[in-house]
Amino acid sequence: MNLLFIGVIALSLWLVYLQYKSYTRKRSRMLMPVRPANILKINSYTSFGIMATIKFKDEASPQLGERIQKEGDLYKITGVIPDAASERDGIWDCRLEKI
Repeated sequence: MNLLFIGVIALSLWLVYLQYKSYTRKRSRMLMPVRPANILKINSYTSFGIMATIKFKDEASPQLGERIQKEGDLYKITGVIPDAASERDGIWDCRLEKI
């Protein structure tokens, strides 16, 4: 009986520890800076994932791994499609991953 009780306590402590680690990992990802941008159009494709047309407010080219936000949803840039016309206008086509 005592061994069963000790086993249940140890298992519950282990589960609480795993839940804490998961929470801190998610929280640290959410604290990363979000780049100011307007997502003009989002398309979802089966083979490519999420492709979006984005206008950045600071006119700098987008970098892989940067985060942007639209209506409470966070997205991470996983790819950028280079285009000469888009560099002048500040509008880029990017591949996104929802966080």
